[in-house]
Amino acid sequence: MAEGGVRTAWRMTRAVGAAMGVTLRNLFRTPVTVHYPRVTRPYPDRFRGVLALTYDPETAEENCIGCRLCEYICPPQVIKVEMLKAEKRNFAKTFTLELYACEFCELCVQVCPTDAIIMLRTFDLAVTDRRDLLLDKDRLHALGRQFAPSWATGTGLRAMQAPPPRGGAKGEAAKDAAE
Repeated sequence: MAEGGVRTAWRMTRAVGAAMGVTLRNLFRTPVTVHYPRVTRPYPDRFRGVLALTYDPETAEENCIGCRLCEYICPPQVIKVEMLKAEKRNFAKTFTLELYACEFCELCVQVCPTDAIIMLRTFDLAVTDRRDLLLDKDRLHALGRQFAPSWATGTGLRAMQAPPPRGGAKGEAAKDAAE
């Protein structure tokens, strides 16, 4: 045990001393605990949380036209939509979302042509029963009215991802110079 045991004991003593040093440095620091739900942290500007459905503010009709693009693009297949054909436009007869299996990838928001499905600026949807996370159309509309929407909408996200116009600023400057 001569040299190997002493070396091991010295390393262990240094490790314990370093750990106790960290503990003593942080012992008198102010805590960073947030007492949620009484105190909430501000959400970042680009925070995206729970999904919801929207209404058209002018006509008070739901925006979803039942095109099922969100259902087709959803990787975990948690969205189910049935279309109801009407005289003027189509509607979603049923819209269900299994929130407990959602990946929050935002693909459904990006592909929606009418900005009917959005992400909200909240994550606070705690439930005691997992079946309460199976959201139907009425519950998704209620969430859309209850919480603030995120900055991202389908049309806004598609505009961000679109390539710049051909020629860009240089092409316009050259065009103006040629005239």
